[in-house]
Amino acid sequence: MFHSSNVYKKIEGIGLTIDHKLTATLESGKLKFFSFHNARQMFDLSEYYKVATDDDVIEFASVGIIKSENVERLIEMSDSWVRRKISLIQQSGILQSVPINEMKAVATEFNIPFSTERDGSDEVIKLPNDKSDLKKLLRFLDEDYYKSPLSNTAFVTNSKRAVNTRKAANNTLQEGQ
Repeated sequence: MFHSSNVYKKIEGIGLTIDHKLTATLESGKLKFFSFHNARQMFDLSEYYKVATDDDVIEFASVGIIKSENVERLIEMSDSWVRRKISLIQQSGILQSVPINEMKAVATEFNIPFSTERDGSDEVIKLPNDKSDLKKLLRFLDEDYYKSPLSNTAFVTNSKRAVNTRKAANNTLQEGQ
């Protein structure tokens, strides 16, 4: 069974399974899942998956702590991945909660292109004009980098699942959110 054009369709021939385990459950009005990617293959989760519009990209580039030399070029470079990261960074509030000097120190540790400059009396993050460097910076600002506590090895993650030391945590979406 698969979801296409708002309809579930039964496969009448050879098919490919997304996973060998249960994709999602609905419990007390909450959709619980381990993989957002797999869950959105079956359900329309677009309201939970926001991508930045051109106006959102412009707003991001004009936040007091960010400086873009060329906003038109930024919009041009903003594919769906960049737009999703911008949206996630805006939602997280990371730019308002972590001082630039701390961000800069950690970025250096992970070898992330993190340029700053003075804008009057304030230091601001200068957005790269190179798409690859922009993606590295956005991935960093979205907290996709981490260091192993045992080996001190730097990693890139594709999961935002927080560690719950008491039991394994599920991602959940509240119905009607």
